[in-house]
Amino acid sequence: MKLWILCCLFSCLGQWALAQTNTTINHNGVNRDVVYYVPSTYSSGQHLPLLIVLHGLTQTGPGIMAITGYNAIAEQNNFIVCYPSGLNNAWNADMNVSVSTADDKGFIETLALYFQSNFNTDPLRQYLCGFSNGGFMSHKMACESSMCFAAIATVSGNMSDITYANCNPQFTPAVLHIHGTADAVVPYGGGAATGVSVELTMEKWRTFLSCDATPSVVNMPNTSLIDLSSPQRYTYTNCMADLQHIKITGGGHQWPGIATLVGGAGTINMDFYSPQVIWDFLNGKACPTNGLGDLTNANEIILSPNPTTNSVKIEKFGQWSYEIIDQFGKVQRYGNEQTEIQLTGLETGVYLLKVTDSEGTMVKRIEKINE
Repeated sequence: MKLWILCCLFSCLGQWALAQTNTTINHNGVNRDVVYYVPSTYSSGQHLPLLIVLHGLTQTGPGIMAITGYNAIAEQNNFIVCYPSGLNNAWNADMNVSVSTADDKGFIETLALYFQSNFNTDPLRQYLCGFSNGGFMSHKMACESSMCFAAIATVSGNMSDITYANCNPQFTPAVLHIHGTADAVVPYGGGAATGVSVELTMEKWRTFLSCDATPSVVNMPNTSLIDLSSPQRYTYTNCMADLQHIKITGGGHQWPGIATLVGGAGTINMDFYSPQVIWDFLNGKACPTNGLGDLTNANEIILSPNPTTNSVKIEKFGQWSYEIIDQFGKVQRYGNEQTEIQLTGLETGVYLLKVTDSEGTMVKRIEKINE
């Protein structure tokens, strides 16, 4: 019996070791450390969502992995999660007090492309989650990246003054912002060292997403009576994408629901487990297909082969036109009715085929692979 238990234990440890991987990804000539987790049910034919978790200042990717427990959530919910490390334990989020000059926006985009190429992740379901400095970076990415991240969630992070002034998103990301009113590191009301207030950050997103002026406010269950804090959820209505704020009255610079001495500073609200609440918010969010409008039945389009190397045959009747769009929303090919669409000259990766006829627009995913 003991031998059987030991065998099972080593087997489980082996599966865990295969699922969790440390690697380096080169960006601008610098090898960047990344740890990631792939669920045990993964197969190469799947197009899983990708969650990128960004640590706070002085922290690391492995450290935020240990604090949040996202590996278990990824295993249960079938998505890939990765934890990159910033150079010198920081992210260049244009903070009011400079902490980094690295091209982290480009690095995070490179990171997303790495998982698309190596694990076939879905470019329409890419998410960012960040704590503190990582939260600032998440807002910066949503404001400035030409790559679509369908949703972001931040804890104790905000917009720097530079990000706030320059925020001009190319997409409409869903946003969840979690923040404590007693945060002494990134004050709820803003400050010279940290940037604008939480209210201004939420108003920036409310305006951009065309939400109604006044959100609905619901008191979340106050299950812990000894944590000296309580959460409220603000939900904005009639938005182009989901916009929510969880305000923790009395909460500090911490991950709610995680009792750790190394995660932050101040009061830890224990009324909800923030990593699971964050995933519940992110899950199912998808990038708009470049403003394609009303979609008709994409099953009417038959593509073969797909994945493909240099061309794809298409079966579609009637009069129609097409565009091939890359992950940055740029049109790479266009034309009219053809039996075969050439992909020669395009880099390997995932593209969207937009087909328009008299009834509307249809979208299909094309994956170009190496010969």
